Amino acid sequence: MLDTFLDAWLFPGLLYALVWTVGLFWFFRKFMAPLHKRVGPYFNGPHGSYQTLFDLSKLLSKESITPKGVNLYLFSIMPLLAVIVAMLPNAVIPWTASGPAIESRYSLLVLVVLVGIEPFLFFLTGFGSENKYSFLGGIRVLTQSISFETSYLLAALAPALLFGTLDLSVIVEKTSWSSFLILFPAFVIYFIALLGLLEQPPFNIPDAEQEVVYGFLTEYSGTNYFLLNLSKFVEFMAVFAGAGALYLGAYKGIFFDSYLWFFLKMLLVAVVMITIRAATPRITLGQMLAFSWRYLVPLSLLNLAWVLAARALFFQGA
Repeated sequence: MLDTFLDAWLFPGLLYALVWTVGLFWFFRKFMAPLHKRVGPYFNGPHGSYQTLFDLSKLLSKESITPKGVNLYLFSIMPLLAVIVAMLPNAVIPWTASGPAIESRYSLLVLVVLVGIEPFLFFLTGFGSENKYSFLGGIRVLTQSISFETSYLLAALAPALLFGTLDLSVIVEKTSWSSFLILFPAFVIYFIALLGLLEQPPFNIPDAEQEVVYGFLTEYSGTNYFLLNLSKFVEFMAVFAGAGALYLGAYKGIFFDSYLWFFLKMLLVAVVMITIRAATPRITLGQMLAFSWRYLVPLSLLNLAWVLAARALFFQGA
């Protein structure tokens, strides 16, 4: 009973997700600032570390306005549901050598399915807002997620094919330097696909201010706005952790195994994503669709062929 409580509320539960969100948001600002020749948060706390906490308290104290004509059920329930669904993958990820909070032989499929549900919830937030900009933003989220989920799934299945298991804990235990080299193309495809799923540049199409006025988030304010953004950052945590578990060995490190290694690997993925975010312009919806279906999906299929060939040559006993 105590272990269940600690998993749900402390690690990897709600408290951990909140600390991750606050820390990552501050890190986003500080890391991107020099890339844009700015200073970022500076005055409030050491290196501006209190600024994110002040922004959080401001959001939570603002009034949550419900416009007339919205679908009250969808408009009210979706922000909370998005946070809950975004947190669920953390339960099947092996954060430490002791294993995940919930053991499952199919934890990889659980991770992929739960990450794939999140964009559909964002679509429903736009649909329930009864606003043309919100609706268009939601349609873009759905279109983009369908385009990238195929590549995301195929890339995530590469370790499963190589090691012959859908259990993330077993995949982590079997990961080695040689397997990383074999799975490196899958890792690159996974990373590009997660940029699309997370709506990050150059694929930040659903919330283009010049076109759809912040997309599905247009009508949200106060606590509901905070919950939707929290769900995005918690989803960051899930897909970064998924990358660490599938390709980078999760908690396995040099000389000793520890969650610290897992955190550093997740931070490395975040640094690459932030660098791309700061340096690339947004592409159009048509360009995104062409890139995904013409190039990324065929490359994902070719990568699976490469993994199967590598398994036959080097991992017959896996």
